Amino acid sequence: MAKSTDNDESLKRLGGGRWQTRDERFTIEPQSGTWVVVDAEQTDDLGLPLVRGPFGSLGAAKTAIAGSRDSEPAESPLTERLAKLRDRPSPTSAKDQDRPSHRSKAAPATRSADAAPPAKAAKGTKDKELEPPAEPRWIQALEPAERRTAKRLIDRLAEAGAPDPEGMARRDIVGEVPSVAAYAIAQAIADLGDDAAPADVARLLAGGRDEKLGVRWRLVDAEDRPITLDIDGR
Repeated sequence: MAKSTDNDESLKRLGGGRWQTRDERFTIEPQSGTWVVVDAEQTDDLGLPLVRGPFGSLGAAKTAIAGSRDSEPAESPLTERLAKLRDRPSPTSAKDQDRPSHRSKAAPATRSADAAPPAKAAKGTKDKELEPPAEPRWIQALEPAERRTAKRLIDRLAEAGAPDPEGMARRDIVGEVPSVAAYAIAQAIADLGDDAAPADVARLLAGGRDEKLGVRWRLVDAEDRPITLDIDGR
């Protein structure tokens, strides 16, 4: 038999429709009937693993990996939105530019060297210390509704004890990788215990939901068609 001359990457199956190259750099993941390639060595402008695609078939995703070895990182669709946010003048600066000057020509008032500093200045310093930290740039780049969803998701993940709630939410919302559902499934399997029956595990993987995290999942084929398992009948 003649040896194959194609240049497809050698892949190993990870389960759940996912494939990975032998050097673990590229992972092919199913997404709504298509395929995406996650690059673990290249990141986008938000610091997330670079996601290429979608591709119409698994073969097209494999071909894309071969051409991605020496390619430059793809331009993120959020780059332009982030640039606009950085260039946008703050509301305070705009007010200061429109506000007329009322400086008095009279000599400035003086105070004794032993006098206490103005109370207003001390209050301003205290208020500055109490200001909440600025939102991450990837959250600021979202639309208002998406921003609220992201904040709620981070809070839910933190309450559930998930590692790196912000990173997981960012990967799920911006990277469009179902990391929250994957975490929920892993937790549900762990809750079944080491002595769980195979049928219980299969039933959980076939479909389920996590009310606290607000996610649900189901078993589908490569065309995103639901698969029903007749576990009880068997």
